[in-house]
Amino acid sequence: MSNKFTIKYQNKQGTELHNWLLENGDSLKNKRIFYVVKANMEKDKDVYKIGISERGDNSAIGRLIDYVHFYGVTNKKNSCQGVKLYLLLANVFNPDVEASHAAVRKLETKVIRDFADKRERGRERIHVSIQELFDYLEENNYITDTEKETRKTPRLAEKEQAAAKAVKKIVSEDKNRRGETLYEVEFMKGFRYDVNEKQIPLQRPNEKLTYEEIVQLPRGKTLLDKYIKKNEKKKEKEPEPPKEDEEYTTRTTRSGTKVTNLRSKKSPKSKASKQTPNATDAPISSRTRSSGAAVTNI
Repeated sequence: MSNKFTIKYQNKQGTELHNWLLENGDSLKNKRIFYVVKANMEKDKDVYKIGISERGDNSAIGRLIDYVHFYGVTNKKNSCQGVKLYLLLANVFNPDVEASHAAVRKLETKVIRDFADKRERGRERIHVSIQELFDYLEENNYITDTEKETRKTPRLAEKEQAAAKAVKKIVSEDKNRRGETLYEVEFMKGFRYDVNEKQIPLQRPNEKLTYEEIVQLPRGKTLLDKYIKKNEKKKEKEPEPPKEDEEYTTRTTRSGTKVTNLRSKKSPKSKASKQTPNATDAPISSRTRSSGAAVTNI
């Protein structure tokens, strides 16, 4: 599954990083990011700092907050304090994509390579106008880059990821009282160690989790996206529910094929019933007996 970049922010004028994080920091949870910032102390020169955050959870916002702590916040007393944000690209952190194959890592490597002759105090600082940097990214279609999964099975000893944390299957979906969609997750079999360092089988019970929680698990995003796509196709094929006076009937042909038809519940009127006149429609006649009593014939 591809995992395209989302442009969280892009502007040649830039914006105060501290203020942007206060308003939008929560949107970076469980994201990998590529960013371009510039410290106010560099205002007399076009020197921009590029960087990335490759881990999930709150790593992205934590990385950007480090710049605020280091450079401070813009204020009238000291114009050299503060740092501005010019570009921020993000995609969902997918544990099935190794850091070396992540789109943010590839993009950073390309920028460092292509601007090698314009480096300023390190590999990640480049002396170039922001317009030239934006043109370079857009002309090379780097802003819409995608990444592909490289890890098909979870590694047991790497990054503290045990098999029991890996998703085996998305079983079903449901909504809670707040209207959030929850997916029932079945986990792979794993193991743990006892005091004698002996492996003991471990099976994590099924859990109902949100999309945001599942995509942080090994194989979670891969299987959940496939499940959602499969269900969408299934819903498209399902027939519309019948009306009150209609019903679906199923019959099996001689070849064994099942055929479903929609028919009306109302039974058709017979021709005989149309030809037989109603008793109430018969002509009425009256006559008087000799005794004086009135007699009515139908």
